[in-house]
Amino acid sequence: MKKIIFYSLILILATSLRFWHLSSQPPGLTWDEAAIGYNAYSILKTGKDEFGARFPLIFKSFGDYKPGLYIYLTVPSVAVFGLSEFAVRLPSALFGVVAVLTAGLLVELLTGNLAVGLLTSLALAVSPWAIHFSRGAWESNIFVSFTIIGIYFFYNAIKRNFSLFPSLFFFTAGLFLYQSAKLYSPLIVLLLIVLNWRDIKPKMSATITILFLVIWGGFYFNAFTSTSGNRIARLSVLGYKPPVSETTKKIDNNNPFSIKLFHSQTDLAVRLVASRYLYHLSPEFLFYSPPEPSPRENIYRMGMLYLFDFIWLISGLVYLVRLKDSKVKILIISLLLLGPLPAALTLSEFSPVRSLLLVFPLSILIGFGIYNLYKFNRFVFVVSFMVYLYTVALGLDLYFRHSHDFYAKGFNYGYKQAVELIAKFRPDKAYFTDVYGQPYIYYLFYSKYDPATYQKNNHFISNGVDVGRVDRVGEVEFHQTGKGDVISIKNSLFIDTRDNFPDNFDYNLGQIEIYDQISYDNGDPIFRWIKTK
Repeated sequence: MKKIIFYSLILILATSLRFWHLSSQPPGLTWDEAAIGYNAYSILKTGKDEFGARFPLIFKSFGDYKPGLYIYLTVPSVAVFGLSEFAVRLPSALFGVVAVLTAGLLVELLTGNLAVGLLTSLALAVSPWAIHFSRGAWESNIFVSFTIIGIYFFYNAIKRNFSLFPSLFFFTAGLFLYQSAKLYSPLIVLLLIVLNWRDIKPKMSATITILFLVIWGGFYFNAFTSTSGNRIARLSVLGYKPPVSETTKKIDNNNPFSIKLFHSQTDLAVRLVASRYLYHLSPEFLFYSPPEPSPRENIYRMGMLYLFDFIWLISGLVYLVRLKDSKVKILIISLLLLGPLPAALTLSEFSPVRSLLLVFPLSILIGFGIYNLYKFNRFVFVVSFMVYLYTVALGLDLYFRHSHDFYAKGFNYGYKQAVELIAKFRPDKAYFTDVYGQPYIYYLFYSKYDPATYQKNNHFISNGVDVGRVDRVGEVEFHQTGKGDVISIKNSLFIDTRDNFPDNFDYNLGQIEIYDQISYDNGDPIFRWIKTK
């Protein structure tokens, strides 16, 4: 009974932190969130995506390609709650809560210690890393949840003689959810098999073999031979092959042997991968804000963990070293080492979203650390835990009360207000700037544009292997404008940036009926708009 009560209290906390003001924190929507929502809406209404493909597994998005399971998970929430920010983010928030419960149950199953399981759940419930990515439509967040669930069901099959199919289902589903699963999933499944091969029954072995050869084999063949695999090739650091500079050649006296030995593509790739890998385990990344934080992926004025988590992690590592079950020890260390791998292989110097799996083993270590300190010295534990609660409260206060403008830029706040202006004025023509990229998807999303109509008149313009653009939807065109357009085009709405409608623009021109701006909370303009007579 106590177990149910404690888990219930933790789940209430986790749910509150993931659902409170879900529609408005973070403010706005990313391009991908808007695309997920509109494609789910399109599937719901027509059975086709925005490009007219019927029930695809891989979705074309801005000319790029992404696994489509998140979109299908969003269809029911769009059906119930309508096309909205809440509906798009609901699947991620739900599975973020499920991950909190499953992580605790898994650790309890592996260690036989209820307290450690509960503390792992608690650590994940309040983790700023987990909270942030549960509050946006991030495929990576559900993938991490699926991975935890897959591991949990795997050990249920091993230890409790349950069916292996639930585990295999979630690992396979992850492949259709997130790009990094192509790297993560086979490595984690292989790890589980190697660690537990003596406990896997023959029937289980046959199931695993069929899964790898048939389902996974077909998936990987399609992923690496079709155009849907272009994102991997485009973003991989291994494909980055800059030539050796003339300056470097002069320093080496144009010695071909020296240049090949010290400046080869292999040397460059190793250094890039190693630096990216190690950075995701660095104190700066984990406990402090990076030098140039992303207003989309980072935690406001913090690292990915609370500063005091450093103490728990040290204590947790001590507990892990003393852990008698070597298989559990190897599993946790392996998950920790696998965590940064996808992020290390991409061109971005750091990527909290691609390394999100790290939050799971780190939460386990934090749970271990809290328990270890409790067993070591109760007084030290009480003092430490009070300080920890303060850092958690401070972090949550920063995230929910003081980060609006920080996240507003990364989540493209202002597009909703701009689309509402078009609906309000209903001009003959509307001109919407494309400076910030992909305005069309926000117009489709917030206007709830009829998917069947859009599919017949899709004006997508491809840019080759990279993302493309849409130049118009109905009477709305997406490009920059200026004073000449305002003067010459009647009964139209112009929505553009401060650069095109600057402070010294003559807003009292006779052709102008009304003008204003859409701003951040601090007053800085996002868009300036003009309605002509």
